[in-house]
Amino acid sequence: MNDLCDRDLVEGLIKGDMNSFRILFDEKYTLFHSFIKGMVKNAWLAEDITQNIFMKVWVNRSKLNPDQSIHNYLYVLAKNEIRDHFRLKCNEHHQEVQENHRVFVEDFEESLDVQAMTECVARIVAKMPEQRRKVYQMSRDRMLSNKEIAEQLQLSVRTVERHVFLALQDIRKHLPIYYLFLFLSFDGILLGM
Repeated sequence: MNDLCDRDLVEGLIKGDMNSFRILFDEKYTLFHSFIKGMVKNAWLAEDITQNIFMKVWVNRSKLNPDQSIHNYLYVLAKNEIRDHFRLKCNEHHQEVQENHRVFVEDFEESLDVQAMTECVARIVAKMPEQRRKVYQMSRDRMLSNKEIAEQLQLSVRTVERHVFLALQDIRKHLPIYYLFLFLSFDGILLGM
């Protein structure tokens, strides 16, 4: 279609002339279907999107501008439809991943008894040497920094760090493997892990 024909075609569309729409459809459908199919890699989906852009041209024909290229208008519609398709597909995938993660976490939490894990850790801590036990409890239960613990117990910060390290090592060594993952997720990043 040259510019004059393009302009006449758009003016015909604006007036609601079905013959102008048929000409546009016959001349541009295959080109845009091929373009869309190359982008979405699915012939059925390409068919839907291509039909949708031509439907939008007809529905919004009164808003067309005879001074602008109908080819470019179709290209913009196709690009937007493809973008919307991939955005929707991405959102659906993201929601599916979130749902799978939620189900995994719920199943995992159900399979582990947090109370039993806490009691197991408490038994391990109770068997620690007194100084190590105090340091661990001040660090994890009272949430004191190594510096604060060192000041209260009149120890060096390095000694406190060593006690925390050894306490965590004891817990990792004696905690049943099925509780270890849960403990690590509650306790955060541990020294030596």
